[in-house]
Amino acid sequence: MKPHWLVGLVLLPIGYVARKVRNDPQFGAGAGAMRRERNKRKERPLRWRMGAYRNLEKTKLQEDFRSLMGDLVGYLQAKNTQPPKALPIAVANANSVVQDDRDYLTWYGHSALRLESHGRTILLDPMLGNWVAPVPFLGHRFPYEGYNPVEQLGDIDLIVYSHDHYDHLDYDTFLILKDRTKHFLTPLGVGAHLREWGVPADRITELDWWESADLAGCTFTATPARHFSGRSPGTRNKSLWCGFAIQTPKHRLFFGGDSGYGQHFAAIGERLGPFTLTMLDSGQYHDRWQNVHMTPEEALRAHADLQGCNLLPIHWGAFSLSDHAWSDPIERIVTADEKGDVISPMVGQRFDLGDLENCKSEWWRES
Repeated sequence: MKPHWLVGLVLLPIGYVARKVRNDPQFGAGAGAMRRERNKRKERPLRWRMGAYRNLEKTKLQEDFRSLMGDLVGYLQAKNTQPPKALPIAVANANSVVQDDRDYLTWYGHSALRLESHGRTILLDPMLGNWVAPVPFLGHRFPYEGYNPVEQLGDIDLIVYSHDHYDHLDYDTFLILKDRTKHFLTPLGVGAHLREWGVPADRITELDWWESADLAGCTFTATPARHFSGRSPGTRNKSLWCGFAIQTPKHRLFFGGDSGYGQHFAAIGERLGPFTLTMLDSGQYHDRWQNVHMTPEEALRAHADLQGCNLLPIHWGAFSLSDHAWSDPIERIVTADEKGDVISPMVGQRFDLGDLENCKSEWWRES
């Protein structure tokens, strides 16, 4: 595993340049296309400043050469970043009987989820592919026992993307699902990628922070997040990132996408809470990324700020993108959870939001 990371990190810029020269479509829209779409908007985006989108709080990213080399050393020295054997999954039969007046969730690992609400199917950040990098050297999915969620999916009413990073907006998954998806919801600018990939503009809704849209029987409100965007250096922060408050006919949910901890969570809780369930970034943390990703303990703090009742930790269980042990996120958050709010469904487990008692097993310890 260690030589794999070393070779991958060395070859990453070479592979990136080679694919960029070939105009590989997975990079999506360029900055020019994003600018043209932004200029069509009547109102100036809320957080657009000096040629880029900005966070509410100062959010520094340590990307100097010394920090990057420190990451390399950390990766090479890290232990238990991969599960020692294939992870167990709970396969949900797509044809099983569900009640139209209920809400169901299925977690596919990392931040990919399926929400079934009153007969509608909604996918949240459906990264269902095997690689989370623009070149297939880094970030391979953990092995699962019989994992193939695409086979479970029929027609899709809505796909929701929180931002345009590869581990949330996956091009290979998009290609498989594009023609059976009725509509797409994104923050500002991300729709340019989808149009570049052949989705008609009338099938895409883009929202600024605090804007809402009624889609697939639910109300979605884009909320502030503390992160960044870009699928290539030229598109860094040219599209927006966000979380989503989701009001179904029965429940109020919060999907956080990627975000560092910040004052925005309390503002969201005051304005749109309380929430039946929060889904929050709780893995792939690193000292260098402390402003754009949360530790498990910070996720619990954000959950409290949001006035959440139950918490589903996401952004773990599928890929090793940092140097912590693969199961560290769930172990830490369960240990720190004094109120018993955290749920821990298996990958692929469909569960009823009105009955969460079957979502608190410690399945990861079997691996």
